[in-house]
Amino acid sequence: MLQEAEESSVSRQEIELRLPKLAIEEGVWPNPNDKLERRAEIENLTPVLLNAQAPLVLALEAPWGGGKSTFIKLWRQYLVCNGHVSLALNAWESDFCDDPLMPLLSVLDDWLSEQREEGVAGKAWKKAKTLAPGLLKASAVAAVKAGTLGALDLDKAVEGAIASSAGDVAGNIVDSFKSKVNTLKRFKELLASALEALPAEQSNLIIFIDELDRCRPSYAIELLERIKHIFDIDRLVFVLAINREQLGKSLQGVYGPNFDGERYLKRFVDLDYQLRVPDVRAYVEAQLRQPYFQRRFEAHQALKAEFSWLIETFVWLSERFNYQLRDINQLMLRLRLIFRSIPDKHTFNPQLLVALLVLRDANPSLYESFRNDMRLVNEVIMFLLGRDFDEGIYSKAFSVVAGVMVGALSEESYKDELFRYWCELRDKYEGEDVRYETAARVRDIAAKGDGWDGAKLIQMVCNRVELVEKINISM
Repeated sequence: MLQEAEESSVSRQEIELRLPKLAIEEGVWPNPNDKLERRAEIENLTPVLLNAQAPLVLALEAPWGGGKSTFIKLWRQYLVCNGHVSLALNAWESDFCDDPLMPLLSVLDDWLSEQREEGVAGKAWKKAKTLAPGLLKASAVAAVKAGTLGALDLDKAVEGAIASSAGDVAGNIVDSFKSKVNTLKRFKELLASALEALPAEQSNLIIFIDELDRCRPSYAIELLERIKHIFDIDRLVFVLAINREQLGKSLQGVYGPNFDGERYLKRFVDLDYQLRVPDVRAYVEAQLRQPYFQRRFEAHQALKAEFSWLIETFVWLSERFNYQLRDINQLMLRLRLIFRSIPDKHTFNPQLLVALLVLRDANPSLYESFRNDMRLVNEVIMFLLGRDFDEGIYSKAFSVVAGVMVGALSEESYKDELFRYWCELRDKYEGEDVRYETAARVRDIAAKGDGWDGAKLIQMVCNRVELVEKINISM
């Protein structure tokens, strides 16, 4: 039952439909926010890319929710702490542009416009910007003229050349092509000179591109093409954070279902790096120890002790059902939505909540049967365990969840029968540490259920589980 507790000092907030990005403390290395222990990967990759023969494109691969964005943030902090320059572009935030060249140029301009205008790098970049519009698509040029990207200087001579190459005025097609080729060549030369702004001890500039697999397919393709054909110059290294499988499938939306998207990507990528999949426990703890969850538990004396059990239950069930990071993220978001639906002044049983969320996801028919007949509790318990009791190796969270479920039964005759069942198991395995201890804990926790309305607790938890299950979560 949702039991009223002391009034919480936690103020109500708007419901956040996405898990918040992990905040990264700036200027510190090793970084205290490196919850998934990425330090070794970052420190090993850095010298490879800083000293590699460039141009170079590295694909940083991980599934959705695999921590690519956080990895990049941590990586950039490591570079800053060691006196290195890096740039970053969130491709998804800029895919409203007609031409992905524009945000790429803007990112470069944010750095290079700070250089002294009379210096080699400053002069080179100032000239390069006047040529850049000649490389944009015609629709993007119109946007530049309207002042969308004020960082680019569009003088009259270049404007005429662009108009000609875009077909706005009559002209020789071959001459127009040659003009564009020469513009591209000169732009690359000037950009190469502008890279002299890098610190003396830094060979290459690393540009991170994040969220590419979330972009509209046509934009993702054009961005890859721009990197390949315009930025293939010495000292430039691109790191593309992608889910290769997902990006490959999205490209099929442009080229058709028979298109080999993953093979196509190989045209643009020189090196692949598979981001280490984090340990489930480390990942779950990193998510649950974010401020919102911790505040919710710390606000209630009755819930403080439950927080560690919530982590244990979440880890146990994630491993039991072989959840991938995306599955964990979806479960975490549903849990967050349920927490938001429970008034601050109420306390609840988080282990039971997670267990029923997983049960409804993994075995909807058993969930519905249990919802209508709680005497099926042992069947639910053994399903969550994943094997017969005498074959199991148990998480302590199992005995907590099983004990709560048994204790929640309101039908005394059947509860007595279940109590006898768990007592018999306890006696059967006396002298065997794991089985005996588990059965004894289930029985002891279940006994504590006397005196509270466990059936109402399960009913109210189920109501909230079913509420969030109706929300289609796409992550």
